[in-house]
Amino acid sequence: SFLLVFVAGLLGAVRLQLSASSTCGLDGPQNYCIIGYLEEEQKCFSCDSRLPFDPQSNPSSHRIENVITTFEPERKMKWWQSVNGDIHEVSIQLDLETIFQFSHLVLTFKSFRPTAMLVERSQDFGRSWKVFRYFSEDCSLYFPHVPKETADSIDDVVCDSRYSGSEPSTDGEVVLKALDPIFDIEDPYAPHIQALITMTNLRVNFTRLFTLGDTLLGRKRRNPQNKYYYALYEMVVRGSCFCNGHAAQCTPVGGRGDVFTEEGMVHGRCVCQHNTAGYNCELCQDFHHDSPWRPGGEDNAAVWCNCNGHSDSCHFDVARFEASGGVSGGVCENCRNDREGDQCERCRPFTFQDPQRAPDDPNACIPCDCSPLGSESGGLCDVVTGQCLCKANAEGQRCDRCKPGHFGLRQEDPLGCQPCGCHPLGSAGPCDAQTGSCQCEPQVLGRSCDRCVVKNKPSQRSNIQIAISILMCPQYGAIPLEPGFPLQIIPRERNVGLPITWTGLGLVRVLTGAGLRFTVENLPLSMDYQLVIRYEPEVNKPFSGRKAKFTFILLDSPVCLNSGGRYFIDVTFNKRPESDPNASSHILIDSLGLIPSIESVQDLCSQTDLDSFRRLRCIGLAAEAGPHDAAPEVCEGLVKSMSARIHKGAIACACDAVGSLSPYCSKLGGVCECKPNVIGRCCDSCAPQTYGFGPEGCKPCDCDPRGSESDLCDQVRGQCACRREMSGRRCDRCQGHSTGPNCERCVEGFYGSPVSRVPCEPCLCPDLLQSGRFFASSCQRDPETQSLSCLCREGHSGPQCEWCSPGYYADLLLSGARCEKCDCNDNIDPDDGEACDRVTGECLRCLHNTGGRHCEDCRRGYYGRAEDQDCKECSCDRRGTEVTLCPLQSPCFCDARTGQCPCRPGVRGVLCDECEDGYWNMEQGCMRCSCDLANSHSNNCDKETGQCPCLPEYGGRKCDECGENHFGNPDLQCVSCDCNLDGTLRPSCHSETGECNCRPGVTGIFCDECAPGFNDEFPACQECHPCAKYWRLHVSDVERATQTMGTLMPRPSSQPRHQLMLRSLFLELDQIKKNMTEPATTGTQTTGENIVKYYHG
Repeated sequence: SFLLVFVAGLLGAVRLQLSASSTCGLDGPQNYCIIGYLEEEQKCFSCDSRLPFDPQSNPSSHRIENVITTFEPERKMKWWQSVNGDIHEVSIQLDLETIFQFSHLVLTFKSFRPTAMLVERSQDFGRSWKVFRYFSEDCSLYFPHVPKETADSIDDVVCDSRYSGSEPSTDGEVVLKALDPIFDIEDPYAPHIQALITMTNLRVNFTRLFTLGDTLLGRKRRNPQNKYYYALYEMVVRGSCFCNGHAAQCTPVGGRGDVFTEEGMVHGRCVCQHNTAGYNCELCQDFHHDSPWRPGGEDNAAVWCNCNGHSDSCHFDVARFEASGGVSGGVCENCRNDREGDQCERCRPFTFQDPQRAPDDPNACIPCDCSPLGSESGGLCDVVTGQCLCKANAEGQRCDRCKPGHFGLRQEDPLGCQPCGCHPLGSAGPCDAQTGSCQCEPQVLGRSCDRCVVKNKPSQRSNIQIAISILMCPQYGAIPLEPGFPLQIIPRERNVGLPITWTGLGLVRVLTGAGLRFTVENLPLSMDYQLVIRYEPEVNKPFSGRKAKFTFILLDSPVCLNSGGRYFIDVTFNKRPESDPNASSHILIDSLGLIPSIESVQDLCSQTDLDSFRRLRCIGLAAEAGPHDAAPEVCEGLVKSMSARIHKGAIACACDAVGSLSPYCSKLGGVCECKPNVIGRCCDSCAPQTYGFGPEGCKPCDCDPRGSESDLCDQVRGQCACRREMSGRRCDRCQGHSTGPNCERCVEGFYGSPVSRVPCEPCLCPDLLQSGRFFASSCQRDPETQSLSCLCREGHSGPQCEWCSPGYYADLLLSGARCEKCDCNDNIDPDDGEACDRVTGECLRCLHNTGGRHCEDCRRGYYGRAEDQDCKECSCDRRGTEVTLCPLQSPCFCDARTGQCPCRPGVRGVLCDECEDGYWNMEQGCMRCSCDLANSHSNNCDKETGQCPCLPEYGGRKCDECGENHFGNPDLQCVSCDCNLDGTLRPSCHSETGECNCRPGVTGIFCDECAPGFNDEFPACQECHPCAKYWRLHVSDVERATQTMGTLMPRPSSQPRHQLMLRSLFLELDQIKKNMTEPATTGTQTTGENIVKYYHG
């Protein structure tokens, strides 16, 4: 849930991290006026913020911390206030101790709300900023490129005009909600939602003051801006500590000296739950990496790694997690107790799991106990069963004995043991494992039991006899005997739907001149028996399109055999002369049959029945193998009666409950109905080429034709008869770690030469293939030095591929690790072994002016696309670039992607080579125009001279003086001097008295007439002839003399003559003045010189 925290929370926890770019009275008392107090007696006040606010001792302090609401009764006694004047751009910044979730912001103003402002947030502690929202009543004027009012999506940035009007003049609010409630939010932890509500810093930028006319206040002072400023009662920031849904409370971040405890306050360090960790519970707790970290509650709790008690650390692996179907992704590190694997679940090579101990037992892995005589791979064993890897002809848990048919276990023998070489038909059992001696059947001799006892002379091969046990089964198909051997066992495959015309598993191919011995025992009754041999001819003639039919030979006379005896019946086949075209033909023997003689059964039938038995050849029907056609009723009855007499009653069907389809059998012969691939009268055995006698019948052997000796297999286990180099039930796996169609090469991870009988041994590159630390495709041994060299996979190098190649990295101590190419955006030398860290992959020697962990950024002083090797040197104008970001001996630090230089305040342009509007003098880094806004058209001055655009009656660079031809107090009124500008100098009049400043040759109050001595053509006022100058001098002398005479003149009563003289002088003087005001002409002129002489004379 989202915690709503009052300002005493977020702001209280960071009291010293709340700052303002402008605060009144920090350098001393500053006067300001309040527009709303104009009708009051006191209109102006003083701000002194050198000391913190105190309601008794310092109530005029208006520092920024005053906006922190403590819910005091007289809370409106304090507020924050900026410096008054024409400072429009002021900011308030809140720096948090870590990432917080932001809900909304409420600003309550004491002054008018700003005409324009914006709110920004940072998620990287002030390194970059993003705008939340713009505010202005006239968005199109102040933010022309920002959409107005309505947002189409929750993350749209718009301009809001609701909070910037002129009313109210005080207590007006600005409200910002991080998430607009008109939008539905399905997943509050979605990345784009978290990007909107998480922040480390909040900044409120006031960009334009709200100003009024000056009619009420009047203009009493030179600076009229003392009533324009920003004043804020309170700043409410609501939010919560950012814990990704994995905490219920937060504590202070350690190391903060300004942290204090206050009710309702929110700190930044989460008290993490659900096995998570980190300031914001953004990590899985140690040893809880079995699933990926996810935000949002107990359902997404981090999962404990299952290392079976053999490790204390693990990490999360995405590939393993995906491969497991999202079940487990934890990979254990540094397994102890000789364990390895992602969960320390298996024993390391050369050890195996003790079956008597639990997997978490520290002593569960015990060393392999392999016999050096018969084991290979240095004593390596199966990590689960402890079964040692035996040489080709050795077996046993420890590989300490020879396989059946082999002898002489020796360490030096690459195969372990050598074949005994016993003939399969002549030997009666396994050979001696020490000496290799074979155990021969009767009538067979020789070390390998490959020679028969010869009754005649040794040269007479026609009488060779082979002893064949009646219990012998041709389990291994057509056994290829050595050249010239007279017997070969031929199995017969049963085809569904076709009759079976043989009696056993197959036939024996007998060459002419060979012989067979049948063993007869367990006869039911002593009597005469008719002997029958069932066979199939095999003649070397062109195929006629028809298969030869089975037939039989019936001996002419019966043989008397006792029920308790054991008999050997020898059958010999005469050898044909070599001239006979059928000399190389074979005969396929099926079986020897014993048919009781009907004549030897007393009182079985009448003479008539006996004659019918002979006449209908009933004995021939009994001699044939396979199914019979409907027998004559006489034959069937006599056979049944004779069988009942011999067996002392009817014989039970005894159909096998597993192999038969029903418990019933045929009345003649007692044959049961068998399941698929099941044979035998009682359906109790598998047919040739099948195995696994069971409720579903028998399964096909499916022996691999390349690896098996025949199509037949062991009828219990299904094991096919494998060639020497093959193994597996189907003989489809090569032995000794070899592979290929003919097992002619070693499998991956092993080396050797099976063709040359050099056994395949494991490659250690640097470990075994199944260890998870095998980094080669193969290996080979140098024939001269006998040293092993691994053919390393891409990215691996070293004699045993034990380290990563230059430009690759991995922690190869971890199971399953692989060297991967360092992600350096092609900005390193791939042949430089130190270009990137071989364990972490961090790029260390970035080229092409790039930098960063992956060389993904242009290094400081360069910009462009690092991934395209296009980083160019920054070309910033040092005059307009921030001094701290423009070192003298290196390029300036511009934006690594765009090349935007870090401009000083008032400077703009990609290269910081131009003053912004409102600034001038690029040579000095651009200074504010500081135009008097009341006396100018705008604040944009000339960028070269700094001259502001003044209203007609004002002047000066900043329009803070009366303009040309005006005088007065610029704070009150500038009055026109009305000077004739054609007759004035610059300035045209005195700025305080308004007296016109006439140029030479011009006179008059308004400088609008020519001065004496200049002609009357105004405004030219050309200077008169030089004599006029002397004329004026003389006139001045006369005037002074006259005035002197006036003081010396006697009273009229005593000197009447002097009165006449004085009157005459005044008349002369008037005439001179008249002449002075007219242009000089030629002719007789009266001169003052005569008058002067006359007076003195």
